[in-house]
Amino acid sequence: MNMNKRQRWLTKVGVVAGVAALLAGSGTFIATSVASGTNLPTVAKSHSTAHSSASNVYYWISQDTTLPLFVQNDLVAWKRAGALFHVTTKVAGPTGIDLAAFITTINEVCALHPAGVDIVGWDPSEAAAVNQCLKEGVPTVTDDADLPQSNELSFVGTNWYDIGVALAKGLIAALPNGGQVATLSIANSNNMTLALSGFAATLKGTKLTPVANESDNGDPATAATATASLLSAYPNLVGVAGFDAESGTGALTAINERHDTGKVKISTVEQTPAYYQNLKTGAVSAIVVQSRELFTFWALTELYMYHHSGISVDHLPLSIAPNMPRDMFTGLVIINKSNVAAYLAAQKK
Repeated sequence: MNMNKRQRWLTKVGVVAGVAALLAGSGTFIATSVASGTNLPTVAKSHSTAHSSASNVYYWISQDTTLPLFVQNDLVAWKRAGALFHVTTKVAGPTGIDLAAFITTINEVCALHPAGVDIVGWDPSEAAAVNQCLKEGVPTVTDDADLPQSNELSFVGTNWYDIGVALAKGLIAALPNGGQVATLSIANSNNMTLALSGFAATLKGTKLTPVANESDNGDPATAATATASLLSAYPNLVGVAGFDAESGTGALTAINERHDTGKVKISTVEQTPAYYQNLKTGAVSAIVVQSRELFTFWALTELYMYHHSGISVDHLPLSIAPNMPRDMFTGLVIINKSNVAAYLAAQKK
């Protein structure tokens, strides 16, 4: 189930992309048009404009579409997969955290009847929109965060229970004398719930005691405020685990302001090379890196093969037996002080 051996595919694919701002009644959207060759057409100026070839268009839909984590990883692979399969790939969704606008976007995109959609499962309330896409005949998968409440055809991404295990192990290794630890995550999301359960299970029988979980809404400023509150409420706090990409940044900001750098250990999910420097100084103990490029690359591969592989399960129609795995877990990379130098060197290539 670990797909790391296939990462080399991503570096062998050429891509030419055109990017434009796109406004719709429900909010601001980014639309990216990708295909093979040069002189790509400009994307539609209106989100409601009909596409000339919906059978060749695939959408990635999310909140916070301009999040650097997405732009530098997920969307690069989404574009490359589009170039590989000679299809048009687009991105839609609010540029900030706006769940209502996000769900509206899902409904609007699926009403266009594209060839397929890949949706990030931020919140269980998206399930109805996902199910509506499928009712309209639009193949729909999720990536990064699962939506098991929905009828999604497949989930591509990290096994989030494993993230919780890895974050817990990072604090256990850094805090042999034990103590109180807290967590930062995004409330209500399925992936965070799974991760928190893995975290709690791994700490059982150890000297570490989880005392609180705060929601940071995927925002570093909120994470900093939440961490400051935790430090005040629990003066004996010795560790913080960050479950989303912005948790670690916010936690470190608050800890630095209290002059507790290195005293309160951080184990976090992160994907920004600059943040890895904190492993070298001891300000951060462990970083869990997701194989994010594989999320969107394999999601689009699944959607494309749904139409073009000719594969069926026991001759059953795809509506009964989709020709893709229910779950595709893409694995983790654990970075700590012992291997951060090699990791940083690889980022420079």
